[in-house]
Amino acid sequence: MTFRSAFSGSLIAVALAVSTPVVAQDNLESIKADLAIELPRYGYKNVDLDSLSTVKIMHIRHLIYSNKSQSQIRGHIGAVLGRSLIGTIFR
Repeated sequence: MTFRSAFSGSLIAVALAVSTPVVAQDNLESIKADLAIELPRYGYKNVDLDSLSTVKIMHIRHLIYSNKSQSQIRGHIGAVLGRSLIGTIFR
C-alpha cells in the first residue's frame, strides 16, 4: 500500500466519521417511529423510546425482525426493557 492510497483512504474515513452522526440520528428517529408502531403489537404500550439507549433500541429492532416466535420476541423485548412478562400481560 502506498502512502497516497493510505492517505486518501484515511480522508474518506474522516469524511464518513464526520457525516455519520447526522445520518445516524435521522435513521435512529425513523427506527424509533417504527418501534412506536411495532411495540404495542407485542404488548408494550407507552414505552418512552427517548429514554432508551441506542443499544437497547437497536436490540429491540433486531428482535422484532428476527426469526423468533412472537412469544419469544415479546419475552426478549421485556428483558431488554427490564419489565417482567407476567406484569406486562396482566395489567
